[in-house]
Amino acid sequence: MSELLRQFKAPQYWGIWLGVGLLWLLSKLPLKLRYRASEWLGLVLYALARSRRRLVLANLTLAFPEKTPLERKAIAQAHFKSLGIQVFAEMTETWFGPYRSDQREDRLAVEFEDLEHLEAAREQNQGLIILTPHFTHLEITGLIIARLMDIHPIYRPHDHPLVDALILRGRSFQIGEHITAPVSANDTRKMIKLLRQKQALGYLPDQRYRGKGHVTIPFFGQPAKSHTATSKLAALTHALVVPTFTERRYDPVRFPKQGWYYVVKFYPALDAFPSGDEAQDTQRLHALYEHEIKKNPSQYLWVHNRWDLSKDQITQLVKSKY
Repeated sequence: MSELLRQFKAPQYWGIWLGVGLLWLLSKLPLKLRYRASEWLGLVLYALARSRRRLVLANLTLAFPEKTPLERKAIAQAHFKSLGIQVFAEMTETWFGPYRSDQREDRLAVEFEDLEHLEAAREQNQGLIILTPHFTHLEITGLIIARLMDIHPIYRPHDHPLVDALILRGRSFQIGEHITAPVSANDTRKMIKLLRQKQALGYLPDQRYRGKGHVTIPFFGQPAKSHTATSKLAALTHALVVPTFTERRYDPVRFPKQGWYYVVKFYPALDAFPSGDEAQDTQRLHALYEHEIKKNPSQYLWVHNRWDLSKDQITQLVKSKY
């Protein structure tokens, strides 16, 4: 961090450094207290971030038309609490936790489900695409996977140079003998090279994509512009695609120090993937995402404008329902 301070010491960066300092202070709180404070801060965001709140409610209206407005509002409030945990508890843990010290202490409570599917895929001696959608605990998922294996998470570079440097540093760490080394989403050649070297990528291709080669595929029954890169990467490198999903759960009896714990579930490597039909492959992935999101919808990243809604569309969806 000191190197970044020297590199970005000009006055225009002071506001960001103030925010980083506040996150560092939060990281010194006991983990359980930090989670509680983060939930409260998430509710503050719900109250203050009007445009994001309205987007979340609009997205939930499209995804869950069968639910009542009160049910969707409850999911939205729980979602902002989950966002608070992501930023103020989990991001502070990955950025400033003991994983960067000589102790390499691991304070997170984690359970793995169907870990044998990941182990079976690794035994095939092929490149791996660890596939997961954008849940609010995406920062911590990378940290958890690093317990098991080396991984190269794909990240989208930020337009602000200091923010980009902070994100890159925050997602680069080592636990024991395993490293996590991010790769830019713009560096397709490096992705292909790593997969051909039989390494693992952490890939999150579920967000809106309007670029060249996109396909429009239903997501929760609504047309969604989507990326087909998962199929392309698997076809070019013969990599195996292992869907992986994390859920944050609360059990203060079993985990009195943290309160919250994480369950990471691995699916078997997708068979007959890619199929040769990129639209069909993408629909298959969407079905997996939907299945897992429905288990705990508040933890999916609904603040993202997945359906490319205009302000007028958002207003139409929420004006008479909330």
